[in-house]
Amino acid sequence: SSGINAEWPLRPGMDGHMMPADDSIAMMMMQMTFYAGVDCTVLIKQWKTSNAGELLGTVIFWFLIALLHQGTKRLRRSLQKRHNAATSRGGFAKLNEQEGSPVQSPGPEVSIVEAPNSWGKLKNHLLQSLLQLVQTTTSFLLMLVFMTYNVWLAVAIVLGDMCGYMIFSYDTPDTSGGCG
Repeated sequence: SSGINAEWPLRPGMDGHMMPADDSIAMMMMQMTFYAGVDCTVLIKQWKTSNAGELLGTVIFWFLIALLHQGTKRLRRSLQKRHNAATSRGGFAKLNEQEGSPVQSPGPEVSIVEAPNSWGKLKNHLLQSLLQLVQTTTSFLLMLVFMTYNVWLAVAIVLGDMCGYMIFSYDTPDTSGGCG
């Protein structure tokens, strides 16, 4: 027995090693260098671009996803800041809409202090968890699209992320230092 299965014929590969004669292994290989072509498969085999129009639509889509990813990060920070301000001052329930700070009482004799609200904490935590899910999912999807090594998609993601940062973090720089 030669160890070669007759139902699975082999042929020499590019590096001299034997590989299946059909294209079954070729589907597992992926581009490992940057290229600027219009032929691209994005995430799933049904999402293929074969002309400039399809690629342009895909580039715009991922630019917007990267931009909105920064918006999600900003929304999470803003909501957490509001929640922290509300709970650090005795659990004020009402917040100033524009600044996210507790509303001042009308005079020194009137004091509106509420006990910390466990339902409010739970709602905040659920919302933060949902936004974390969105942020993590978009982070991984953006990474996978970048790993198609298509120059146009990579540039769209980097520029979308930069524009999102410019738009959503103009007054409060993100100091997290991470990609998430």
